[in-house]
Amino acid sequence: MPADAELDPAAVTFLGDPFELVPVIRDILRTRYCVPGSVFLVEGLDRVSVSRSGRWQAVRLLLGDGALCIQALLPGNLHRFVETGEVSLGSYIRCEGLRAKRQQTDNGVMVYLVVEDLVTVGWNDSYRALAPAVKLESPKVLEAPHTQEVDDEFEAEAFEAFEAFEALAYPKKAEQRSKSKPRTVPDQPIALPRDWHDPQTPLKLTTLRSIPHLPYAQNWSCNVLAIIASLSPVEPSNLPPHRQRTARLADPSTSKQVHLTVFLDPEEFSPQVGSVVLLVGVKNHRFDGGSLKKYASDRGSRWWFQDPVEMGWCDVEGIKTWWKEMTASQKGENTEM
Repeated sequence: MPADAELDPAAVTFLGDPFELVPVIRDILRTRYCVPGSVFLVEGLDRVSVSRSGRWQAVRLLLGDGALCIQALLPGNLHRFVETGEVSLGSYIRCEGLRAKRQQTDNGVMVYLVVEDLVTVGWNDSYRALAPAVKLESPKVLEAPHTQEVDDEFEAEAFEAFEAFEALAYPKKAEQRSKSKPRTVPDQPIALPRDWHDPQTPLKLTTLRSIPHLPYAQNWSCNVLAIIASLSPVEPSNLPPHRQRTARLADPSTSKQVHLTVFLDPEEFSPQVGSVVLLVGVKNHRFDGGSLKKYASDRGSRWWFQDPVEMGWCDVEGIKTWWKEMTASQKGENTEM
């Protein structure tokens, strides 16, 4: 944020319960412990190229707590928050999953955060008004004593650079990925299924949290990557072909599971519960405060993919890890009750 700019505390828009910024970064630097539920202001947002071609990118945030700022990295499964605009300059985000990391550099140790789970809880209108100016700035990141900001290590050789960034957020994942050559994908995701012909070409994904807020309340086509939390048997329906199957979907963007109704060949829609599915060209509906439907009239090319690990742009591993940790946490809570 420009040095001569000031935030207007009264210009905050809350998306839910009111909150206050609590200075936590100094304690994070000292203890490396991150308090779940900490709220930060997004004061900087940029994409870091991790290949010479620029096709592989990482998302880097500058998070402020009202007193200090610190650099943070978003794993691939959270990039969609940036794509949909849910996370942008001036947003307030609550981080339920957050890790502090230290990276050894030639000049010392750099401290940064890895955000693993977040929700946007509001925004500051006065800061958003400054967004064009902020985008032109080079963010200054608070670091541990006797350290300097790490140089851009992501502009080395494409493969090594991609591996280096993955190692920052998920070391095990980087180790696995290093055994295979990263695929080259276009810069801009494709929004419409009719324009999508190559599985290695990324689709524009919609988070479950965004479904009630799409441009139209009904029949807006979107693509979703989510967990199958439950799946019903085929059952009678009032709509042609008078058979349907329903599922509950989950993803890291919201605690609410989203209802999916399949009218198109419901017998053939049979993903395993707990698997990750890529849904192509499903349409939103007002039902249940925001749901999804796949109509029989939408017949065409293949529209659902279970565990699409072959599509490098789908973070199947990331969302599965989130689901596993969340279900384990819920089981632990039930055991304690």
